Amino acid sequence: MIFMKKYSIIIFFFFYTSLSSQQFNANVVVNYESVNQTNNSIFKNLENSIYSFINNNNWSSDNFENFERINLNVLITLISYSDNFFSANFEFQSIRPIYNSSYSTPLFKYIDKNVQFEYQEFEPIIYRNNQFESDLSSLLSFYINIILGLDRESYVLNSGDAFFNNSENILKLANQNNRSGWNSSTTGGKINKFWLIENLSSSSSYEFKSFIYNYHSNGLDIMYDNITEAKIAISSSISALRPIQRRNPNSILLKIIFDSKSDEIKDIFSGGTYFDNSKLINDLNYLSPFFSNKWNSLR
Repeated sequence: MIFMKKYSIIIFFFFYTSLSSQQFNANVVVNYESVNQTNNSIFKNLENSIYSFINNNNWSSDNFENFERINLNVLITLISYSDNFFSANFEFQSIRPIYNSSYSTPLFKYIDKNVQFEYQEFEPIIYRNNQFESDLSSLLSFYINIILGLDRESYVLNSGDAFFNNSENILKLANQNNRSGWNSSTTGGKINKFWLIENLSSSSSYEFKSFIYNYHSNGLDIMYDNITEAKIAISSSISALRPIQRRNPNSILLKIIFDSKSDEIKDIFSGGTYFDNSKLINDLNYLSPFFSNKWNSLR
């Protein structure tokens, strides 16, 4: 299935001969500078295993053409290592192309800190539906499905639920196996895996999903054709997030949005075609006061 609607007019023969089962173009880096280890081969093998796990598995029944694959950067910063047991921070950043442009936009940026896992050198990472295999497999599969769901939502509203359900099931299986780092009280308050999928799976995620769709499909994707209309759509999509902040101040969903988008929003509204930023600035300061210096520079 080709779900990037703006690229849907493709010659029938080409459509059937150019499809691929892979969904990701992932770049994986394992940073082991903080680990005192003479033999670093296990870290390179870990990097290669994660790369193969993400890029070579089929994560969806959809078939992706090369240009549709999701660009994903994964940075694993090792904190400690001993006898095949690791502690690390995992940073995920997925990137979405923009229609009629060479520009790409960050869609998801998130750091999962102090992840504990075991990895045996040269051992493949395995994922099976409805079965817990390992902490590492579960962690990667959890975020892969989150990213697939968000990518879908950016093209078609409410189309990512199947992937969010997959992530929710992965979390439940990890908790059933008493794995650390998967429950609601994990370090980070309500900024953790549990609350991420809890919020995405809730009916109250409507404004968030609407933002993901409108900001991208009705905003960035039309920037080439009509900058003013694109800015209006982006500004409106931001304003429509206010109910989330009222219901749940410091929501993890708002954190994901502005950790990913703050620089981009500042750049969009800093110049070019005139746009009255006054309401937008008020909305941004209400939704994400942490970035108030960026927002106030738009005055």
